[in-house]
Amino acid sequence: MVAIGLENGHSLTHSLWRSEQIRLGERQAAGAAGIQMYELMCRAGLAVFELARSRWPRAEHWWIFVGGGNNGGDGYVVARLARAAGIRVQLAQLGDAEALRGDAARARDQYRADGGAIESVGALQGQPDLVIDALLGSGLKGELRQAAKGIINHINRLDAPVLAVDLPSGLCADTGRLLGGAVNASLTLTFVGLKPGLLTGQGRDVCGEILLADLGIQSHLGQAPVADLLQWDELRRLLPRRRASAHKGLVGRLLVLGGNRGMNGAIRLAGAAALRCGTGLVRLVSHRQHYRLLNMACPELMTAWYPDFEDWSWGHSLVVGPGMGQDAWARSLWLSSLAFSGPRVVDAAGLQLLAQTGARPEECGSWVLTPHPGEAASLLGCSVAEIEADRLAAVSRLREQYGAVVVLKGAGTLVADESGVSLCHYGNSGMASGGMGDLLSGIIGALLAQGVAAGQAARLGVCLHGLAGDRAIKDGMVGMLASDLLPDIRRLINQVEEDDNKTVDH
Repeated sequence: MVAIGLENGHSLTHSLWRSEQIRLGERQAAGAAGIQMYELMCRAGLAVFELARSRWPRAEHWWIFVGGGNNGGDGYVVARLARAAGIRVQLAQLGDAEALRGDAARARDQYRADGGAIESVGALQGQPDLVIDALLGSGLKGELRQAAKGIINHINRLDAPVLAVDLPSGLCADTGRLLGGAVNASLTLTFVGLKPGLLTGQGRDVCGEILLADLGIQSHLGQAPVADLLQWDELRRLLPRRRASAHKGLVGRLLVLGGNRGMNGAIRLAGAAALRCGTGLVRLVSHRQHYRLLNMACPELMTAWYPDFEDWSWGHSLVVGPGMGQDAWARSLWLSSLAFSGPRVVDAAGLQLLAQTGARPEECGSWVLTPHPGEAASLLGCSVAEIEADRLAAVSRLREQYGAVVVLKGAGTLVADESGVSLCHYGNSGMASGGMGDLLSGIIGALLAQGVAAGQAARLGVCLHGLAGDRAIKDGMVGMLASDLLPDIRRLINQVEEDDNKTVDH
């Protein structure tokens, strides 16, 4: 088991699988390893039991909620082991316990043979010290039925820690969507391989800390993962190296376009982030109304105003969109910027103008698009709900339609390019404030200016951005400003390590 989380970092598997891949693959893997499926169920139950005992050693009264599938069978194994250890166990079954089949029924029968009782939710007595959620497994796709909703609501009202078996009941394992509600877990122990829904979308709200137990078969899984999990300890080796003889002309020039009337902060933040990432020269091209003011707080930034600016060959890369707006001035700036032939980041209003004006895929090969879900919906001509219903599918559609590297921002940011899809689990909800996306566009633009390929720049950028947010949280989550991340962006780009971001094996 390996922990994934802000406090201790991780050395978790690099791969993510959809639930159907896990279900099909684990039978093949068990066969290849010479293991019966019931043995896998027993291994899963033992892993849950041992984790519960180690995390809550003083918990003497456990409530265990089980469902009708193999997830419920895991719960019966946990209950049997807990009773054998002298723990007071009360077990409640969703639906008819007599309807269980296969390995789940075998686990139920062994629990009963050892003296275990099956109770209704209403018959549970006292207050538990620990709740085990083994109601609904990774196969859940449709909306919750009323009976399941009732038990989930009951669990969430309890004043006790909750350990979720494989994933919190009510969460879609593939998408991170809540199917009408979900158990709010303190800790989730998932099996065999990571599922995307644990780490993106609303899954981030309900999983708590996530641990993995591969049950001894992951090396035999043999399935092609749907995505990979970004690892900063590996990615940072791709950061640009600066020669001892370097000067500002050799470490990149970046153009940042935007800053319409009343929106000059966004372009300034993008430029500051680019400088902190090592770009030699950054020029902000903005509205004439305030271009002279943009570098007052940061004199290292160069400024120009559009339409006076025409030197599109000056930059090695370009960021277009921060604070740009969508009026006639913005549209003219967008169309003029198409004269720039190098790599670019398209963000904010630039994405809306891209959706309106269109672009052929062959034009976008070295572009990085950085939409949030609303902007992604505009690009695909659908609703935000459709984007959030399956973020992996959405980022793949964007990649296919526009031919660019795509960064779909949000909880569990996704990056898609020709090599596939990656998920970034760094970052936190303290970053839900204005200007954070502008920092990201500046970071990625800076890396492009220094010669990093578009896909690598996007992956490095989202990790740098998220980790800087995680470091800035030391002063509190609420009230975190985008500018608070700038010192940590510099430390990370220089690979200055801190103990709280080193990898720790469990």
